[in-house]
Amino acid sequence: MANERVAVYARVSTLLGQSPEMQLVELREYAARRGWHVIGEYVDRASGIKESRPALNRLMTDARRRKFDMIVVWKVDRFGRSLKHLVNARRNWNRSAWRSSA
Repeated sequence: MANERVAVYARVSTLLGQSPEMQLVELREYAARRGWHVIGEYVDRASGIKESRPALNRLMTDARRRKFDMIVVWKVDRFGRSLKHLVNARRNWNRSAWRSSA
């Protein structure tokens, strides 16, 4: 669907010295190819095991405020590694009527 307002979420582990830029570049290109408008980029440098991460918390707050229609992540494990965390986030998606694209 063209003209979707999307939020981009990237996460890298600080322990491995990774950079989120590769994820961000691919996510921007993915959105552009579909005609989506990236309204925000949220980046965490932290373990995916932690459910509370600064950028993820801002992302979820902005989702509840309906600042975007969809969240785009490079890979689902970038969003979260715990099944419990993913299920809880999905519940929020259903209540807020926004979608994800991984």
